[in-house]
Amino acid sequence: MALASVRYEYKIALSHVDEGVERELTIIAARHPSETASHLTLRVVAACVLTKHGVEMGPGLSDGEASDLEAHDATGALTCWVECGAVDAQKLRRIVQGNPGAEVHVVLSDERRRRELEAGIATLPHGIKDAHRVLLWNVDDGLVNALSALDDRRQKWTFTLVDGHAYIDVDGVTLEGEITSAPLG
Repeated sequence: MALASVRYEYKIALSHVDEGVERELTIIAARHPSETASHLTLRVVAACVLTKHGVEMGPGLSDGEASDLEAHDATGALTCWVECGAVDAQKLRRIVQGNPGAEVHVVLSDERRRRELEAGIATLPHGIKDAHRVLLWNVDDGLVNALSALDDRRQKWTFTLVDGHAYIDVDGVTLEGEITSAPLG
């Protein structure tokens, strides 16, 4: 019998200072049995950073070809696809080519994963057409590790993002780290 996913709930007071966004979020995430606490944390941080896109949790690890987070417009068309953690260059090419109207974000917390992705793209015969639509995010690995160590199924965060730096208060403990982005290539 397969193990069931575990439900996590995050109540977040979000302040994205540079974009003038202030809102309350409740993120319900199903943690797949094979998903690490770090990957789950990275998905939640990505949801906070990309909140203006209206992203919601996608199928993630329960479907290897699906997104970690995604957004749709009023017609149901996909507008934003988000991959967190390791992503294979072939899969990224399929995502970009298969969703021509969507923004694509890759959110990483490990420089090694970025190098692996870039090396994989370099081996693709024709690279990734429209690679300019891909935005690579880097979330401070220490921040992700500290947040994932909490591993409580119900958490309250105060998340402030200003000038590429995140300040996250969880039960009176403030954690901080850089969150930067750059276009692919």
